[in-house]
Amino acid sequence: MPRQSSKGCLDRIRETYSSLNGAEKKVAKYILDNPKDIIHFSITELAEHSGVSEATVFRLCNRLGYKGYQELKINLAGDIVGPMENIYEEISEDDDMYIIMHKILKSNVNSIESTMKINKSETIDEAVNLILNAKQLLFFGMGGSGAIAEDAYHKFIRTGIRCAVNTDSHYQAMLASMAGEKDIIIAFSNSGSNKELIESIEIGRKNGAKIISVTSNAKSPLTKVSDVVLVCFGNESMFRSEAMESRITSLILVDCMYIGVALKRKEETLTNLKKIRQGIAVKRF
Repeated sequence: MPRQSSKGCLDRIRETYSSLNGAEKKVAKYILDNPKDIIHFSITELAEHSGVSEATVFRLCNRLGYKGYQELKINLAGDIVGPMENIYEEISEDDDMYIIMHKILKSNVNSIESTMKINKSETIDEAVNLILNAKQLLFFGMGGSGAIAEDAYHKFIRTGIRCAVNTDSHYQAMLASMAGEKDIIIAFSNSGSNKELIESIEIGRKNGAKIISVTSNAKSPLTKVSDVVLVCFGNESMFRSEAMESRITSLILVDCMYIGVALKRKEETLTNLKKIRQGIAVKRF
């Protein structure tokens, strides 16, 4: 099917179904039967639920005229998600601001509680112990996740551990190429499927660096190249460019790691906090 086809994703699957091979039909049937689930699935999860390989899923995407799995999900979402859901799932056009505030707050509280249930304290302890033994911390994130990486850097410089942050894939590759066995890369990606980010991480891994990832997708490609995985829950669609709730839960996981490290490096952290406050004081009236 030509890429310029204007048909929706589900229509494309129905038209193409008869010409697909056995494995491709398994994926196609699963998408047709469970379209709302697919927009939350990684390519790995769809392959597992369909009982096929990731290569088969990718091949089906091409057969349907899409460049890859993410493009298929975006177009599928356009078939099944209403205009208001693209802004925020549970809000209706008739809601006034008071109701909007309450709905957003409640949804975020639920996401925070879910995040604390998903992540075992032992896993956060593991991340903290890696950081405590690190020579250098490298914070990587791109797009909206880049803001989370910047926030993490802003906190961890207080611990006295050498830190660097970058949101550009080329600079990330450069930093990763110079990373060593005692360095830690802390990577942020809501989808966990950012190809350039993962490429940079793999460069660091080859040099012996350890990887801590923070992602909303526990079965994403990012988790496969990580030593410790923290999951930021967010009750939202993966296709949106701006992750709302998972951004907040990511920040909370960063806070948990930072406090864990700060408590173990109490004297260094308190000394650095004092120095930083003195430095900032000259910027204020």
